[in-house]
Amino acid sequence: MGLFDRNKIQGDELLTYIDYIGDEWILRAFQEKGAEVYTAAAAEFDPGAAAKNPAAYENIYVAANQLAQSAAELLRRKDALKSVPDKATSNYFAWHAAYSDYLSWANAQADYLGAKFMGATANEAASSEGPTLKDLQAKSEESRAAAEAEEQRLLKKLKLTPGDIDQLRDRASNAIAQDKWKPRTVATKPKEQSKRR
Repeated sequence: MGLFDRNKIQGDELLTYIDYIGDEWILRAFQEKGAEVYTAAAAEFDPGAAAKNPAAYENIYVAANQLAQSAAELLRRKDALKSVPDKATSNYFAWHAAYSDYLSWANAQADYLGAKFMGATANEAASSEGPTLKDLQAKSEESRAAAEAEEQRLLKKLKLTPGDIDQLRDRASNAIAQDKWKPRTVATKPKEQSKRR
């Protein structure tokens, strides 16, 4: 019996890994669902109209705020995972870093668009001593790519069948279809305008 055979994950241990991967895929499906509203709002956003009318930022600001809320919920759910098999800890931490970076970008994006909605100029809205939105987005994309690579290494070790993969995808789709989480409603009137009325 070779070294590879001795390290093969099988039986009940394999089922533990499959359950863990299923939980990770449910989290990813939740992230994708949370991003749909923001992606649709960004596709409709017209920067030319927004330059003349700060209220044009309203839809994308609301969507960005909801995205930030879903990113925070995603990280909360990630932290609530009950068990991580030994050989999956690298995968767990890679996805945790990816979701943390995603939350940082989503919060900064919501803050920026909120400031623009309140009438701030682009320079005023972007002014901060921390990393830029572009830097945060790049970091989020890099850490997600690293997490995806780590997951591919884990899946390769597990040698899942196409049927296993299909069942995991179905499980994630069904879980998200039944998920009842909703972001809080965002007040869309800037505070300064509300006081004047």
